Amino acid sequence: MKTFELTKIRDCDNLIKQTPKKSDYNILIDEDTLFTKNGINVGLYIKIGAEYTKLIREASINTKYVKTYRTNALPTQSSVFGSLPRVALRNDFCRFSAQTKNEKENANILFNFLPKLTEIYSKYLPDQYDHDLKTIQESVNDDYVIEKKAPFTTANINVNHAIKYHRDSGNFRGNLSNVLILKDGIIGGELVFPEYGFALSQEDSFLSIFNGQGEIHGCLPIIKTKENPYRASIVYYTLENMKHCYLFKMEVSRLQNTAAVRANRRANNIDPRAK
Repeated sequence: MKTFELTKIRDCDNLIKQTPKKSDYNILIDEDTLFTKNGINVGLYIKIGAEYTKLIREASINTKYVKTYRTNALPTQSSVFGSLPRVALRNDFCRFSAQTKNEKENANILFNFLPKLTEIYSKYLPDQYDHDLKTIQESVNDDYVIEKKAPFTTANINVNHAIKYHRDSGNFRGNLSNVLILKDGIIGGELVFPEYGFALSQEDSFLSIFNGQGEIHGCLPIIKTKENPYRASIVYYTLENMKHCYLFKMEVSRLQNTAAVRANRRANNIDPRAK
């Protein structure tokens, strides 16, 4: 496996929310690579065998997405599986996503990959893996943990996303981002790290593990080369707000109590006798 020492060559905060360009990098990485910083392993780019990606590919094609259309671009689509924290008013309780329950086969396919992902993570990034797993074990209730040895409770399938420069947010601080790419009939979509002058080719079946919260990154635009193309990025993560979740039964009880309080308030608001 190739080793690539990260050396920062410039600051790129000014590029946040801008679309990456090919001129933002001069090195394209398209083979298995271990990334180091000051000699310490900090990231990984590695191809995953077809025996592990075959079913994930089928799930990515067959899942029922939520679509978002953008001007002059392919429609973007997303499915989310696994645990989710509270969202005020809309989903004010910790839960498993609706697609986890409605697409049980697809959910099982995604999470059956966790032992392999964990094996890779712990082999090449052992210290980081121990850190990430400890963070989840100490912070997230077991009711929401799917694989005991994996520091992930949630997986997204994003199709045709070519996100602009950003730093990740919402995940546990200090934990790494994990992205598996599956694609056909698409060119472009290289993952650019402008502050280091390199990009990951993001070819089919490659997994990238990197510090998405600390490093600026974004994807080049994607272009279809045939009918019915797709570029699926499968992202494994844990949202930091999961640390606020109670036992699931307590979440349900809390939701029922909260709903009753809101109903009483609404009734009082429309009661002409109320003072």
